[in-house]
Amino acid sequence: MNWLAARRRLGIACALITVGSATLAAQETRYDSSVVAVRGSGPTTFVLISGMIGGVSGFRRLASLLESENRVVTIDPYRLAADSADVTFAALARYVDTVLGELGVDSARVVGHAHGTGVALRLAANSPARVSALYLLDGGAVDENRTALFASSLKWASFITKLPGGRGYVRGRFIKGIKQNAGRHDWLDSTTVREYTEPVLSQLSKAISLAKRLDHAREPESNVAVVERVGVPVTVLLGDVPHPAEPDSSEITALASLGDLVRVERIPGVGHFPHEEVPADVAAYLQVGTVAEGWRNDAPQSFVPRAYAPRSFAPNGRPIPDP
Repeated sequence: MNWLAARRRLGIACALITVGSATLAAQETRYDSSVVAVRGSGPTTFVLISGMIGGVSGFRRLASLLESENRVVTIDPYRLAADSADVTFAALARYVDTVLGELGVDSARVVGHAHGTGVALRLAANSPARVSALYLLDGGAVDENRTALFASSLKWASFITKLPGGRGYVRGRFIKGIKQNAGRHDWLDSTTVREYTEPVLSQLSKAISLAKRLDHAREPESNVAVVERVGVPVTVLLGDVPHPAEPDSSEITALASLGDLVRVERIPGVGHFPHEEVPADVAAYLQVGTVAEGWRNDAPQSFVPRAYAPRSFAPNGRPIPDP
């Protein structure tokens, strides 16, 4: 009888383990991997939030450097909100917060790129338990999740792709824009080009619909009000090479109210995609990180936001020299 009881207990234990594993697997595969990707394991969780371009695949180089000793959750908030009526930064931050809640993520180091910085900041302001530190890649306190130029460009792309050779033309223009904003191009291999362009070209109608909703999005509060509620260290990593997509000066100065909590770094030879152009350098910044009582002594040296100087650009996209 004792043997039978032990066998029964063992069977129950195995069943519970199986159910628990299945639950975790379901939790991590609830979303398509192009929308939410979970990699690695470890005591520290990094949450990587993409901007409008690049998506989950745009973080694959950085994620591969972090995942050996950390849990890495990569989220494309724009694909997450592909069918949502509300696509403000505030709404996207709520959608991301829901995903992190389902995955049991708290006190994560959150990284945002470009417009993803607007999502990351609102996540830190509205769900402070989720975030222990913020890293903003070539972005700052973006005030609105909208761009009329993006919507207009996609509208023309929809027409052009219907013409003979039009799809290739649009792809070429897309790639040209990426190169114009990158400080170096060695990372733009055929796989990367395909991952950046195909999601848009293959679902152009959805992209256009999203762009229209973004163009009408109005944030419920200003970026200044959002920043005032951020209580974690913020590191801004900017590309040193002049490029049209670099943050507006107001996005950086809006962070000044954080005082000693904010650090601004310029990475030499890099443009709009630091996580793609120099992923090892970005990983080093993230892994050095912070501790609860402040910046670690071995963190890279930095300068404060007042040293940031915006650049002007001519219609051809080239920077206008300082007078």
